Amino acid sequence: MNKINTDVNYKTMAGNARLVMLGESSHSTAGYKYEAIKAIKQLKSAGFTHFAMEMLPRSMQEKIEFYQRTGKGFDTIQQFFDKYWTHGYLTPYAYGELVKASRDFGLKIVALDVYIETMEVMDSVCPPAKALTGKCFDAHTFRNALWAYNLARILKSSKQNKVVAFMSRWHAVKNLKYQIGVDSLIKEHGIQNVRFIDFIGGLSCYSDRRCEGVSSQKEALKDKYFYKDGFPYENTVKSFQVHLPEKRINSDGSFQW
Repeated sequence: MNKINTDVNYKTMAGNARLVMLGESSHSTAGYKYEAIKAIKQLKSAGFTHFAMEMLPRSMQEKIEFYQRTGKGFDTIQQFFDKYWTHGYLTPYAYGELVKASRDFGLKIVALDVYIETMEVMDSVCPPAKALTGKCFDAHTFRNALWAYNLARILKSSKQNKVVAFMSRWHAVKNLKYQIGVDSLIKEHGIQNVRFIDFIGGLSCYSDRRCEGVSSQKEALKDKYFYKDGFPYENTVKSFQVHLPEKRINSDGSFQW
C-alpha cells in the first residue's frame, strides 16, 4: 500500500500540470461530485481556467455559455442531468451543483461528450466484437478521442489555459484492450504535462433509503479521508487516488458529503 496523506491538497497533486483529469470510480456516488467542487475551488486559485465535463454533450455548449454569461437557463442543464444521469440518489442534483460551482468560481464550463442517442448509433455500427479487431472505434473510444482533441485545442489556444476535466475513471485511462484512455490520446496532440486524480471510497446511494460503502481499503482506512500516489491499473500519467470516508451520515439520518 502506498503511504497515505491526510492533507488532501489538490494544488500539490496538480503540480505543474496544465490538464488535471478528475476520475470518478462510480457515477452513483454523489460525494465524488462534491469532492470535485472542493478540487476545482483549489485549482482555480492555482490558475486553472476551464472545467470540462463528460456529463454534458457538445450540442448544449451554447446553452451552457448562455447560463455562464447571464446566470439564466440553468433549469435546462439540470433537466438534462435529471433525464440522462439518474445513476443514484442525489446524482443528478450533485452534477448540477458542480456546474453551478464552476460558474461561481469563474471557470469556463466546457461540454465534452456526444448525446446518448449518438453513442447508441456508434455502438450499433461498431459493436465490441468488431472493435476488438481494430477495424473500427466503438463509441467509448471515439468519445475519448473527441475529448482529447477538444481538451488539446483549449490548451493550445492559449498558454494561459489550464483545464480540469471530470469524467469516469475508465475514460481517463484505458478500460478494455481496445479502449484507449484520454491519458494516452492527449499525448498524441503534444500535451505532456497531465495529472490524473481518481476518486474512490465514499457511499454509493441508489435511492433515498439505501446507501452502501464502496471503499476497497482495509478496515482501518475505510473511514478516513486521504490521498495516495498511484493508480492500481494501467495508466500513462502521474496519478493519485483520493479516498472518501464511508461513514458520512449525520445522527439525524441526513447525508453529509
